[in-house]
Amino acid sequence: MPFFQSQPAASRRSRRREAWIGLGLIMTSVVIALLGGELAARTFGTDPKRWQFHNFVSDPLLMEGRWRTMQPDELLGYVPRPSYSGTDHGGRALLTFDKNGLRVHRRKYPPPSQETPPVLVVGNSYAMGEQVADDETLPAHLQAILDRRVLNGGVLGYGIDQIVLRSEILVPAFRPDLLLVSFIADDVRRAQMRILWGIDKPYFDIIEGALRLRGVPIKPPVASTSLPLDPVRRVLGYSFLIDVVMRRLGMSFYWLRGQPRHAEAAHDQGARVACLLMDRLRQLGKTHGAGVLVVAQYTPTAWLRDSTLRFETQITAQLLACARKSGLDTLDTAAATEATVRTDGLERYYFDRHMNDAGNRLTADLIARRVAVR
Repeated sequence: MPFFQSQPAASRRSRRREAWIGLGLIMTSVVIALLGGELAARTFGTDPKRWQFHNFVSDPLLMEGRWRTMQPDELLGYVPRPSYSGTDHGGRALLTFDKNGLRVHRRKYPPPSQETPPVLVVGNSYAMGEQVADDETLPAHLQAILDRRVLNGGVLGYGIDQIVLRSEILVPAFRPDLLLVSFIADDVRRAQMRILWGIDKPYFDIIEGALRLRGVPIKPPVASTSLPLDPVRRVLGYSFLIDVVMRRLGMSFYWLRGQPRHAEAAHDQGARVACLLMDRLRQLGKTHGAGVLVVAQYTPTAWLRDSTLRFETQITAQLLACARKSGLDTLDTAAATEATVRTDGLERYYFDRHMNDAGNRLTADLIARRVAVR
């Protein structure tokens, strides 16, 4: 009798052993695959710190990945990293800056004359061309249409205050005969902030009706060793592969949650600051003999939600009115962009949160027609 009872027990032990062996083989295969992916990501990646052993989530210079393409600046908070070239700005297309921190474009098709004063484009990510390749940006298309030199001084994430401050640096250096200032409605809100995207930024107070620059010089980011990381990010944050995947899947909100002081307002006077900054642009153009064209652009959400469209058009209309009152030329792209998007579809002109190649070409066409009648 005991002999016959031992057979099922032995069979069960054998099946359990086989199950554990199978599970072990699966886990070993997964580990090997992940290690292979990690090695490939680090080998073919562009981040100079990819071979360092550290937690990429708690990297104090991360700022949503921007320190790979940007560097700290004591006046503006951050500026493009000179001579940077790589695909690490959304991971989809080549991003190249020259030695002056201007985005490079159309190197194979330079304009006919390098001596003619250029057009200088400034603004935020819409001007810089976030998520598109070097030759797909608004300035790249504008150069092709106008057949003259166009410089790209746009910087992702800037508020209208930083845009104007950068203009005051670039205009004397490059002597354009036209300064093109691109903005979206959120740039006005950004002018209220003393901390944005997790780092300090310059901002203006209004004292007796005049602007006063505050918060400068800006100190470089300081390392933090006590970021509130959950167990998942505390462990997986050491993987460069996981870091790349999380950013490219658009999961940065979770992945970077807990970064210290992501945003902090200095005041709620963004609209008044932006309006007064138009006078600074007028004076800048007058001093250096450059015309100024202020261009309002719109996010894809404006064409998806009527409430967002009303909000964005209200903010941009106010700022454009201030620009005209200061004697500046203006262009509102709302009507033309909306008509085209309604006809051809949003995906034809936008990718994620920004304009794609076709969208930038559309905007460049609108600007070129406006420039032609100046």
